[in-house]
Amino acid sequence: MLINTARGSVVDHKALVRALAEKKIAAAGLDVLPEEPVVREEAELLRSIYEERHNLDTLLANEVLTHMRNVIVTPHSAFYTREAVQRILDVTVENLRRYAQGDPRNIAA
Repeated sequence: MLINTARGSVVDHKALVRALAEKKIAAAGLDVLPEEPVVREEAELLRSIYEERHNLDTLLANEVLTHMRNVIVTPHSAFYTREAVQRILDVTVENLRRYAQGDPRNIAA
């Protein structure tokens, strides 16, 4: 079984589709897919602009993977723990407090 929770580009998804089809890999658990945002807008794939901006072979492999019975794709939300969300809230509140006091932090340049 292959599990990827890192980055979609870590796995060659065309090779994964082949390995799954040939039963060299029994199953896959994927938290991320390359070109993931585009897969959500399948109708847009037919527009020529996508051919210029995205790898259609990878998009097709992603589409195949999402429909295979031995593949689970989850939303990329591993960061979404109670502790992580609390830290995000704490930093946000502190940023607002510092800004209101005229001492802004975490400024994007």
